[in-house]
Amino acid sequence: MEELLQRELGCRSVQASGHSGGGCISQGQSYDTDIGRVFVKVNPKSEAKRMFEGEMSSLTAILKTDTVKVPKPIKVLGAPGGGSMLVMEHLDMRYLSSQAAKLGAQLADLHLDNKKLGETFLKEAGTVGKGGGQAERPFVGKFGFDVVTCCGYLPQVNDWQEDWVMFYAQQRIQPQMDMVEKKSGDREALELWSALQQDSQGPWIRAAPAVVPTLPLPEPLEPFWIRVQRVLPEHHAESGQVSWLSL
Repeated sequence: MEELLQRELGCRSVQASGHSGGGCISQGQSYDTDIGRVFVKVNPKSEAKRMFEGEMSSLTAILKTDTVKVPKPIKVLGAPGGGSMLVMEHLDMRYLSSQAAKLGAQLADLHLDNKKLGETFLKEAGTVGKGGGQAERPFVGKFGFDVVTCCGYLPQVNDWQEDWVMFYAQQRIQPQMDMVEKKSGDREALELWSALQQDSQGPWIRAAPAVVPTLPLPEPLEPFWIRVQRVLPEHHAESGQVSWLSL
């Protein structure tokens, strides 16, 4: 491993630091190098390359918002013995403790980042001398992402769509329903999904007992509408993956 990292990262020295950890499906190890400490996340499965490439793109996109601190991804490599690994910046993580409220505020800023970009774009479009410039991070007017990301090993296709109903229906729920049909053939679930698709309307969605009969809603029910903003696809975090840093 040390020789591989030395060659791929262009380091003169690489040594395991003793910091290690792991999650449900991947293991990690930190290494001290002459260009700084790095954390290497390793997974032996053939699906790991796609999973890590999606994670690298996701971390890069989050970093560009300058809202939540995440490790800077460096490189996706083939792992010794098979599988893949993601090399990233090492962060000295501590228990979240009293900083949970700050994390919540930063996550809110992350989810509002694209909305604020859109507001800035509209404001500058109406200002003389600023309307034709190229923003460093342009406002995203569609729903999706540039690459496939994963939930565990399950690929999540993020093809761009004009509205959120189409994106969520085709790229999130439909793959799940395809698995339901293949593995269990749950007729009720498939029928409910078909009924829900027929009730979708543009960038808004209307929900009623006739569509989701198991939903415990009061009677009489007034149709309700949900306004959805375009944000980065959710980056899943579990206990042990969030902490605070002493900088």
